[in-house]
Amino acid sequence: MNAKNHTMSFAKRREFLARSLGLGASSLIAPLGFNLAAAGSAAAQTAEDYRALVFVYLGGGNDSFNSVVPYDTASYNKYQQARAGLARDRASLLPITPTTSQGGKEVRLNANLTGIKSLFDAKRLAIVSNVGPLIVPVTRANFGSATTPLPPQLFSHSDQSNYWMTSQGNGGQQGWCGLFGDALASRNTARAFSTVSVFGYSKLLVGEQTTFFTLSEAGAPGVYFDAGSPLDAVLTCSSTRTNLLERAYAQVHENLRDNAGALSSAILPESTFGPVPGGGRNTLAQQLLTVARAIGARAALGMKRQVFYVQLGGFDTHSGQNEAHEPLMVQLNDALTYFDQCMGTLNARDLVTLATFSEFGRTLTSNGDGTDHGWGSHHFVMGGRVKGGDIYGALPTIDLAGNDFLGEGNMIPTTSVEQFGATFANWMGVPGTQISTIFLYLGNFSSSNLGFMLA
Repeated sequence: MNAKNHTMSFAKRREFLARSLGLGASSLIAPLGFNLAAAGSAAAQTAEDYRALVFVYLGGGNDSFNSVVPYDTASYNKYQQARAGLARDRASLLPITPTTSQGGKEVRLNANLTGIKSLFDAKRLAIVSNVGPLIVPVTRANFGSATTPLPPQLFSHSDQSNYWMTSQGNGGQQGWCGLFGDALASRNTARAFSTVSVFGYSKLLVGEQTTFFTLSEAGAPGVYFDAGSPLDAVLTCSSTRTNLLERAYAQVHENLRDNAGALSSAILPESTFGPVPGGGRNTLAQQLLTVARAIGARAALGMKRQVFYVQLGGFDTHSGQNEAHEPLMVQLNDALTYFDQCMGTLNARDLVTLATFSEFGRTLTSNGDGTDHGWGSHHFVMGGRVKGGDIYGALPTIDLAGNDFLGEGNMIPTTSVEQFGATFANWMGVPGTQISTIFLYLGNFSSSNLGFMLA
């Protein structure tokens, strides 16, 4: 076995051990090793320098054509013709007025996105148009050409999800937010909390040194043994272990105990915020409440840069789309609106940016009762430092025979995932030289910063 394969094998074993124990992989390699009181005191002595990203993954491929709906007469007529019974009623759509001209193209929001409309109008939310995995710019004319490389396995759930998270497809071992964590780790006292998932494993959060800490919707994970108990003695005491596997296994439990204990002491109670919308049925809102509680612990934990991951599933709407997609729009709207309120409670709107992403959009065409796997998709970006009230990137010309679509009704992305991610990296303070190594294909595009973030 060569050195490269040995390293990959160790990483996979480490991940397997962490996941089999129900832990974030960071628990294996990132002991807490700091004093909460000292960290809080140090943070209080300087002006707050904190920035966090919250990524909301819409699992299954969100239909952005029924979220951000074409509205000008020519576009809507083409949309309605392609969609038949799936087209949203034009009169029901919510009007928005972008700050910049869209070249005569108009869009409106799904009728269920009332809170998102209010955030757009308040200039705390922007729309980034037609984003998708790209290696080089693609057009209808050069699609399939030997000189136009494409991301692997387009329209595949797993492959495109991995590409979104790593910019390298299935071969990528690190996610770009995990690599942000590597670049910014020195700013954090508690490096175990640099990247945090509230939905289990996500490659997006895994770097070369950074892994992630896993929270549940209820908050910090519980420890199933007491310090000093017989079970503690059996499972921990890594410093006395001579067997390397036993030592690593013991360190898992020690780090879970220490990290979970520190976070449990610092995380804010749910009562800090208002009731979660949906009466317990909005799982995305519940996850975002946990994120808000953890962000409230930032000073006590000595955190300066963090990335959080949450997920809402159910967007693979091949059939029954009208019945499935509309309730998902309600959940997304209520959850994002609620999280904005939580950030207002913490006076942290300027410190936290939330963005949606999905492995792909849906086809403009209907398959009769639903839509099939697409490519490009529109996404929301929300926060106090977002240049909101505007649309970034190029809205497509709604025409199945036009340059913006493939023959099957797949919208060709005009903005790459790399440009999208690099814009966040710049706001987080990742050095430019490292941004270009995180996003290997960034130089193939005209801009490395889409401009939707204030400094």
